[in-house]
Amino acid sequence: MKLFYFLIAFLFISSAVMAQEINIDATMAKAKSEVEKEHYDQALSLLAPLREKFPENEDLTIYTGRIYSWKKDYNKALEILTPLTDRANPNPDALLAVINIYYWSEQLEKCITYCDKYLAIDPNSTDVLLIKANALVSLNRDEEASALLEKIYVTDNSTQKISALRTLIAHKSKDAVAISYLNISTYDPGQAPQHYGYVEYAHKFSKSSLVGRANVGYVNNDTQMLFEADYYQTFSKRNYLYVNTGVSTGKTIFPVAKAGLEYYFAPLKSFDFSLGLKYLHFDTTDVTLLTGQAAYRTGSYTLAYRPYYDTANELFSHVLSIQHTNEEKENLIRLELQYGNVPYLYLYNNFIEPLKAYRIGLQYQQRIGDSFFVRPVLLYEYEEYLPSEYRHRLNAQIIITKRF
Repeated sequence: MKLFYFLIAFLFISSAVMAQEINIDATMAKAKSEVEKEHYDQALSLLAPLREKFPENEDLTIYTGRIYSWKKDYNKALEILTPLTDRANPNPDALLAVINIYYWSEQLEKCITYCDKYLAIDPNSTDVLLIKANALVSLNRDEEASALLEKIYVTDNSTQKISALRTLIAHKSKDAVAISYLNISTYDPGQAPQHYGYVEYAHKFSKSSLVGRANVGYVNNDTQMLFEADYYQTFSKRNYLYVNTGVSTGKTIFPVAKAGLEYYFAPLKSFDFSLGLKYLHFDTTDVTLLTGQAAYRTGSYTLAYRPYYDTANELFSHVLSIQHTNEEKENLIRLELQYGNVPYLYLYNNFIEPLKAYRIGLQYQQRIGDSFFVRPVLLYEYEEYLPSEYRHRLNAQIIITKRF
């Protein structure tokens, strides 16, 4: 008889427990459905009776706190969650929720504190290590962030995030040096190759950048230098002014003096524009070039058109380009198509003739490590060197940059 009563009691208790579990699971499913629709208040109203009935159920408490965080009521979310995180044995899921709240609300020091609490439980958590690294970068504690990234175990899901974070840290570098060599050769008929090179140093300030460049040209057994300075003034993310000045040691390979400015602006979301001019002073003549650009950006691709107009010689040139950029890896590939009378601007000198040229160019940038860049540039020209007489010209350039 006792066994019979025991079985009856066992079945009753089991049924009650199962009913509670079914009740909780069904309500949670409804609440999650409302959350997916961003109906946060409806989800909270579904969970409130359950929390009153089962206050010991930490899963209910944590999910309720998460909902408040998703509706950006961060104070209420913290009020619900911190009793589970600030005790002797913190709940890991509650810690994750609190870490996200402090990160989203930009309370970064507290975010780091709770990241450390979680890492004391699970020191290899890639997600938490990445959140901490992002918080450190936002606080300009880049060395700590870089050291932390070295310790993160790379997984398929974290590779892109780690690479993006390293790129963000590298973008904060203030200085860069670059060297370049350009070889220009002509065929059918040919002439002695022309050689150009430069060394430059760039420094970034908070809202501006300054670049100094020393160019050297070797043409027809003559060597000349051109010293330039570039200045960039940023007004907003896609609005800035570019200014260039330069003086040379000769009169033929480079202009005696040069100056230019161009203003870049973005009045529309996917479009960029610019307007500018370049002034070149030679020993026997002056040249003024009007230029500008219209560019359309879609995803990682940019399609751009740029004209050049030589006002003194009434010469026109057109450049159409398409560029694919991988911002995470800082790599790019660019195809250019050019047509017109204005000579390719590496070589704009005082021997100006109204002769046509058809050009196609390709350049590629590859980042090596976090701070080295290699950019090869190839440009083929089918140029009119005498009226109705054409020849082939190949421009081959390599640019190596070190950022630090």
